[in-house]
Amino acid sequence: MKKVLMAASESSHFKNFHIPYIKRLLGEGVEVHTASNGEFTLDGVTHTRLSFRKKLLSPANVAVIFKLAKLIRRERYDAVCTNSTLAGFAGRMAVILSGRGRTECRHICHGYLFDDDGSMRSRVYLMFEKLVRKRTALLAVMNADDLRIAEKYRLGREIVFLDGMGLDEEKFPPLPAEEISRQRARFGAENTLFLCVGEFSPRKNQSAVLRAFARLKRTDCRLIFAGGGELLEECAALAETLKIAERTFFLGHCSEMNALYRACDCLISASRYEGLPFNVMEALYCGETVLLSDVKGNRDLSDSVYPYNGSAELAALMETVKPMPHENRLPERYLLSRCLEKNAELLRYKL
Repeated sequence: MKKVLMAASESSHFKNFHIPYIKRLLGEGVEVHTASNGEFTLDGVTHTRLSFRKKLLSPANVAVIFKLAKLIRRERYDAVCTNSTLAGFAGRMAVILSGRGRTECRHICHGYLFDDDGSMRSRVYLMFEKLVRKRTALLAVMNADDLRIAEKYRLGREIVFLDGMGLDEEKFPPLPAEEISRQRARFGAENTLFLCVGEFSPRKNQSAVLRAFARLKRTDCRLIFAGGGELLEECAALAETLKIAERTFFLGHCSEMNALYRACDCLISASRYEGLPFNVMEALYCGETVLLSDVKGNRDLSDSVYPYNGSAELAALMETVKPMPHENRLPERYLLSRCLEKNAELLRYKL
């Protein structure tokens, strides 16, 4: 029986992106193990909990690498499939340290956290990618900019392009008009509702959205944030400072995203880096207009982009947004039903 380890920084990564692929591997008789921060439970899967820290150079992550190397030696995996920047480096370095020459490394890049701009940040991140590139048998990327970077620096022996991991349509069924009206009533049904989804972090850059909202001349709109994170309280304080708190809603973690997407009129992203952003795909599938920062990943999904950190330009676009009928705006190639088999072939999930 073939045996595979799938590694990610957080267990939510498996829950959000990989369950259909894990089930597919299990159905083919592959033994699947997972490793990440947090708990992950799925019938037939063996999970190892890791103590990743978000800072790549944290000493705790060195300990995680050695723990993974020991696990790889013990379990003698045929392949290690890594995801995201942190787990991607740790997992591939662990394979190197394990001495397991027969274990194949496959890495899914969900968005490099750097551009090819020569900055110190980019040089540091690129250095880490170069350290493990010779051990990366297969590298999968999800946007045109990352593909150019991967090919320019030969960051994998084989490089493939994915249309994301696939949006599961079953998670976003049509809703009765009454449910959508109930959701809109929470924020004022007569208003244009702007939505911003994601963890409050420097990369997601929610403060830029707040500053743009504060510049609006129109008052017939509300700004809604869904998500938690270390900068939530700071952004809530900024809303008070900008005198827009009474028109701004901070929902924290939200379990009713389908209803929220379908109730709101426009999704805004101010991100600094993206891979292929799921929140944008979800919003497009649910029929929202989108206004996105002009960065990699976002550009692959929409032409409605504004300069990164351009609060004035974003505000000008927000002035023009009006409620419109919600119709699916997401190209079919991004749906799970279309890309599951294709991705499984590209990622060598037929072992």
